[in-house]
Formats: sequence, C-alpha cells, structure tokens
Amino acid sequence: MSVPADPELRLAAACCRWPPSPARNAAVRAAAVGVDWDRFGRVVVRQRIAGLVDTGLKAAGVVVPEQVAVPLARQARRIVHTNLIAAGDTARLTARIAAAGYPVLAIKGVVLGALAYGSFGVKHSKDIDLLIRPEHIEPVLALLEADGYRIMQPAPDLTAEQRAVLPRYGKDVALLRSAHLQVELHWRLFTNPELLPMLGAGGATQTVMLGSNLSAPTLAPADLYSYLVLHGAIDGWSRMKSLADLHALVAGCDFDTLALWHDRAVVLGARAASEQALVMMRDLFALPLPPALAGTVGQSRRVRMLVAGAYRLMAAKDGTTEIDTWPYGRMLSLAMQPLLGRGARYQWQILRSVLYMQSDMYASKLPPALYPLFPMMRVPAWLGSRVTRGVRHLLGGGKSATIAGKAQ
Repeated sequence: MSVPADPELRLAAACCRWPPSPARNAAVRAAAVGVDWDRFGRVVVRQRIAGLVDTGLKAAGVVVPEQVAVPLARQARRIVHTNLIAAGDTARLTARIAAAGYPVLAIKGVVLGALAYGSFGVKHSKDIDLLIRPEHIEPVLALLEADGYRIMQPAPDLTAEQRAVLPRYGKDVALLRSAHLQVELHWRLFTNPELLPMLGAGGATQTVMLGSNLSAPTLAPADLYSYLVLHGAIDGWSRMKSLADLHALVAGCDFDTLALWHDRAVVLGARAASEQALVMMRDLFALPLPPALAGTVGQSRRVRMLVAGAYRLMAAKDGTTEIDTWPYGRMLSLAMQPLLGRGARYQWQILRSVLYMQSDMYASKLPPALYPLFPMMRVPAWLGSRVTRGVRHLLGGGKSATIAGKAQ
C-alpha cells in the first residue's frame, strides 16, 4: 500500500490538505523543494486540482516559475467562473423540477464544493449531476428538453422505444445546452443497482446554500459520505480531485461524526470503500482518524488491495497520464470493482455492465426489443477486434500497428 513517492504528486497532495493552516503551509514548502515545475503543472491538470494548488502555493509563499504560475492562476479563475454558472443552473433546475412535482437532488458538483470548502473558488466541476426517481425519467427529460437541453449520451437522437428502456440498462443520461454546463440526469446512483439501492431522490436530504438567494437539496450528510466513498472507489480514485473534495468535507467533522458516517457506510454495504478512502486520506492529506477507527481500518487484504490499486491509477506511469491512454488503466479499475461488494448478484451486475455497453448498444441497429440479445453480438465483435489488433501488431510491428489498432 505504498503512497506515491513522486515529488510532484507529494506537492500536489500537500496543497490539497484542508483546511488552510500553518501545518499545511509548512508541508507545501517542504514538498516544493526540488520539484520539476513543468511536470508539476501537468500533474495539476491531470489531477484536476488547480484551485487547491493555486490556493495552497500562494498561502505557503512558494515562488512558482512564471510558465507554471500564469496558467495555474488562469485555471483557478476559470474554476470560479464555471462554478458560478453551475450554482445558478443547479438552483434553477432543481427548483423547476421540484415545482413540477418530481423529487430531485443535486449530487457532487457545486453542492459538494459549498459543503466542503464554503466557496466556489476551489473545487473543479465540469457538469451538474441531478438525481430523480426512475418513474419520472420521461417527464423530467421533457422539462429539460423544453429548456433547450438535448440528450448527448448514451447516444443522441434516441427513439421513443430506446428512451423507454433507459432505466433497464443504465443509470443516467447526459444532456447539453448551448453556453451551459452538461447536465447528467441520474435515476440511480450507480450503474450497478446493488450499490446503495436504498438511497434515492425520495430519501433524507439536506439543503445547501449556493448564494444569498440560491439553494439546492442533496443527500443527507451520512448518506452523502457513503455515496462519495463508493463513487470514488468505483472510479478507482484515479484523480486526486475526488479524494481531496471528500477530505475537505470530512476534515470539518469531529471524530464522533466521522465515526457515525463510517458506521452508516458499513450499514449501507460500503465498508470497504469507506476504509479505503479513510486510509488514503490519512496517507495523502494527514487526516487524523477517530481512535475507534485508527487501529482497525485498512487491515483487511481486500482494503489493502483497493488502496494499492487506487495509488497505481492515481499515479499512472508518472501522475500525468490519463488512465484511458494507459493500456491497463480501465482494466485495473474494472478489476477492483469486485472487491467493493459481496454476493453473486453484485458480481453479476459488474459483468452485465460490460456486456450491455450502452453507447454501443444504442448505436447498433438492433431494435430495443432485441437488446437482451446484444451480448451475442458484442462478445464476438470484441474478440474479433482483439484478434485483428493482434494480427496487425504482428504484421506491422512497432508503434504504427498499435495506433492503427486503437483507431478501430
């Protein structure tokens, strides 16, 4: 479970400590010694932590070379601008959907930023995540489409028959509107329906202020914690951003509250994810753990494997490489998922999500009535593409064959 030893990642982690403090400033100054600043700039972009890094370096009084400081400050300003737009849209959309009689929650995004940091100037956000009930998909989609939004994922221009089977094969759709952030409309929290099935838009909530006259509802505190640890774990904690946001949220808690949140995660079936997150926040951000947890979390082989895998993904190759461009990135992320749950139904849903890849399925010429047969097409096609790629690599040799294979 070794923590990434890369100097640039260590400095990034030091900047992500929260709240601001003399101890954080000292950690940042110590970690900044001998850093490759050009590489550090690439790490910041890859980990999506420009706001935290800009704040941390300035507070610590670290002199940053201009070729890194200027784009870093520009990225930090862009975060503020984006989050102000997101705050207005989040409050407007949740209010409009709720006024139409459909329960709705905002998850992650600016509501998490407001709870964790108390401002819009730190957390990187790129979309607005809304959670509704599955039975309200069509009327809420109609509301958003009347507002100028159009479905882009899993595929644009879905037919009525395809829209009718959306809840059977996925968890959300992505919609875009000109000059606005992407909206991801969720009807469940995870692709795997065995994860947190009892949490939904009709459950316990808290209201988050997004400005003097703006607010939005989100999951109740302990439920939000459970969702965030599982969301990060499913993604393999491949970016420091997500762990830093969770850390800022829990860093403001006393030991009793954090222990209660962990207990709630255990009840909801997220023990391994919670332990993984707690261990990583302790390692990377010096989070003090409640005495009741300090000696117990991270002891199981399951959690140790999850932590080790997450560090591999976060620091893929050199900490600047996107996992989608690392040949084993997505494979490792998928291989970690069986460790996060238990039971045959949970494991089957992991396999099912691979067999029924939504974007491929909706792009196929199969009528929706035949979607249950899609794996019969997908598996041979997948095997065929791998064989073709291998043959091209053998015949062509070298880099060109690999690139040709990736273009398929």
